[in-house]
Amino acid sequence: MQCDACGQALESLIALGDGVRAAFRAGAVSSSDRRRVLAAAGRAKGCSVREYRLPHNGSVNCTVAPDDELLVARLETPLQGVERLDALVQHSLEPVVQHRLQDVPFDPQAGRCSASRKLDEVRRLPAHTVQVTLLSVESGGTHELGRYVFRHRPWPGW
Repeated sequence: MQCDACGQALESLIALGDGVRAAFRAGAVSSSDRRRVLAAAGRAKGCSVREYRLPHNGSVNCTVAPDDELLVARLETPLQGVERLDALVQHSLEPVVQHRLQDVPFDPQAGRCSASRKLDEVRRLPAHTVQVTLLSVESGGTHELGRYVFRHRPWPGW
């Protein structure tokens, strides 16, 4: 960089990238992100990523280890022709409460969506089950694409 203003702009961009990686590593960020963004965050500076890949209508026993820095779930589902993807999330800790996540990013060619949760929140949780239902939202209404079950257990000794 040949001038002070350009050098400062570059330093600001580098600091921003470092800050984003630090926020993911600290578990301060939840996101529904495309695979390449999460993969890039995981590769940056050797970040430890715990990843769960669930087949269509699949389930998994899951946990978070003390050294995990990112938590990623990849849900496979048929997405051809889907205009908008929503997710209904229900926790066994709050069985009567259902959260709706609207306009979840997805990759129709790969047939999956990816999501990341805040690690600091997940680490504090007792054993529980989370059910995620993916919905295709269209002008004519919604229809279910798949259901996924996460059976979480705390890391032994926590």
